[in-house]
Amino acid sequence: MIFKRLTAILLVALIIILSFSGCEENYKEAFIYIEFDRIAEVIDPQLATTTEELTVCRSIFDTLLRYDQNGNIVSSAAESYEKEGNVYTFKLKTNGSWTDGTPLTADDFLYGIERAVSPETSAPYANSLFSIKGAEEIYTGKAELSSLGVTATDEHTLKIELKRDDPEFLKVLTSAITMPCNRKYFEGCMGKYGLTLDTTPSCGSYYIKKWTSNEKFLIRLAKNLDFTGDFEANSMRIYYTCGEKDTLGMLENENTDLMYISNEDYDKVTAADFETVTTKDTCYALFVSEDLNEDVRKALLTSIDHSGFKDKLPSTHSVAETVYPAVIGTKGTKKVTDYVKYDPEAASKLYSELIKAGTDLSGITIKYPSDAAAESVAKSVAAQWQQNLSLFINIEGISPSAAKSAYDFGNYDILIAPFTATTGTLSAYHAELGLSYTDTTKAEKSLYEELHCYPLYFTSTNIASTHTVDNLKSCLWGGILDVAMLIKNS
Repeated sequence: MIFKRLTAILLVALIIILSFSGCEENYKEAFIYIEFDRIAEVIDPQLATTTEELTVCRSIFDTLLRYDQNGNIVSSAAESYEKEGNVYTFKLKTNGSWTDGTPLTADDFLYGIERAVSPETSAPYANSLFSIKGAEEIYTGKAELSSLGVTATDEHTLKIELKRDDPEFLKVLTSAITMPCNRKYFEGCMGKYGLTLDTTPSCGSYYIKKWTSNEKFLIRLAKNLDFTGDFEANSMRIYYTCGEKDTLGMLENENTDLMYISNEDYDKVTAADFETVTTKDTCYALFVSEDLNEDVRKALLTSIDHSGFKDKLPSTHSVAETVYPAVIGTKGTKKVTDYVKYDPEAASKLYSELIKAGTDLSGITIKYPSDAAAESVAKSVAAQWQQNLSLFINIEGISPSAAKSAYDFGNYDILIAPFTATTGTLSAYHAELGLSYTDTTKAEKSLYEELHCYPLYFTSTNIASTHTVDNLKSCLWGGILDVAMLIKNS
């Protein structure tokens, strides 16, 4: 009798232990659903531009280095690395591979960088690599690809020589622009690399199992069971979808685990007690055309004050005292007021003299991206000019893409345009602004004194969670979600 009772107690204890053990591991069998704000169209790391595209690339390609959950940059595809002078030497893990079984080699990383700096590729973030010896000259057509300071000395050793010290270089090596590309596979895709399920490879934590975009966008990722890196996927499946407009309803009904939400939806989502994580990554800035008289530009810019619209900004927005959003960092940068000081009295006097000299700004228009916040700020700026200069300015809403195009081609009198630090690197953000500078001092001087820029406000990329994911904040270093590290509640 005592033996039976002891046996029963032991069985119950074993069941309890196994149950708790199972709970701890249940998340590894989980499926995570993520609703995108836009469709991911190009899953080619050297050409991906949007947050959505870069997120998928992060999911299926490995990088030499990667952010861990504490925001530290650590080895990933690289086993180790060392720096001697301006030369980095990376030793790759010897068991890395593509999902078709092809070994992942140093030449794959070399070819990825070669594609990025080749002018034929037109890689949007190529200037992130311009600190590499020969990269800028190759990209601008002034040098041959053979002059690039990157070599695969053997199957698992990659050397990268810089032409100057670059404090951001390790950060760049975590981004998509440096992801590997297999030469033979790429050439076999016949121009469709990263555009279809059958022409998108993987060497990362996941691979693409399904990709549809005809009726409803869906990218379904499956855990790469052959991945030998340190960033093993925590969940078996990731579902990326797009198209749902009822943000709050989708979260309340738990039809998704994570959802990219607009700034307009942010307040109602937080009011409903859903967890949100925001990344301050976009600056809306005003530009005055250099075609206008220098004194006109000075009168306009010195009669703008942030206080005129600060209290009208939504909760996800904040006044931009510099052009650099928080994801880039503002250390060492100056405020716009260090270059352009608010002085409405001097501006009014200067503009009065311009009027007497025959200056006519009656046909001038502020073009702005047609959203509520940008319209409100455009109206506020116009009101300040009316009050300070007795100048009446028209405003015109255009699409964000049209605003960016107007900036790129200089097709404006006065323009408000958004600039997003999608990859979180300074060089890529400067590329967004059409600048090639590697430091903020020269860039600021160009922006404020030559391009006549006045930063207005910052906005965010926002992700909401239905409380089904434990560690969202620790998976967002560098501005791009690393889904391999997400843990779903059991």
